[in-house]
Amino acid sequence: MTLKEAEVKKRLSVLVILVEAASLALLLIVLWRRIVPDTAGAALLLLLPIVFGLHVTEEFIWPGGFIAWDNVLRPQFTETAGSFYVKVNAIPAVGSFLLALGALSTPGGNNWSALLPWLLIATFMSWNAVFHLRGAIRTKLYSPGVVTGLALFPPLTLASYVHFVRAGLPLWLALVSAAVAFAIQPILDLIKRGGAKQAA
Repeated sequence: MTLKEAEVKKRLSVLVILVEAASLALLLIVLWRRIVPDTAGAALLLLLPIVFGLHVTEEFIWPGGFIAWDNVLRPQFTETAGSFYVKVNAIPAVGSFLLALGALSTPGGNNWSALLPWLLIATFMSWNAVFHLRGAIRTKLYSPGVVTGLALFPPLTLASYVHFVRAGLPLWLALVSAAVAFAIQPILDLIKRGGAKQAA
């Protein structure tokens, strides 16, 4: 394990523990006390940061090795700073938890302004699962993140769209959220490319 990988693992381990613990505790309280009218929706909302934490764990903590694998898949990004990997995982991990809180904060209904960016993160993570699968096929190597990516994100995302559209989310807004998620990976690649140039 390189120094960069060890530092990323250390930082993300702390983040994952904090977000997982907060999300799981809140999920258990919601399910036990039924403090919101839409308990199923609340469970879906709080499952995203939990699933995201499991995904980051697979990528960087156990079994880990995502950076080394990504360097094989995309050698042009080998010089990307470790802080990029921390930021690109910290923002959606914390963001999905805070957005879940925001979506739960509206008494007797759903807060669509918090739910839409939450759906954006969930949808992007489903597209990210495809990135892991394609990368594993290209490199003929295990892609850290492919198991949690394929097994957890698409079912959670699909169940969330179905549930929230039935709960009143306008279908066109759901489709816009899904379409915007397509643009995130190319944008991240551009940012990563810029980080690689700065490090060089």
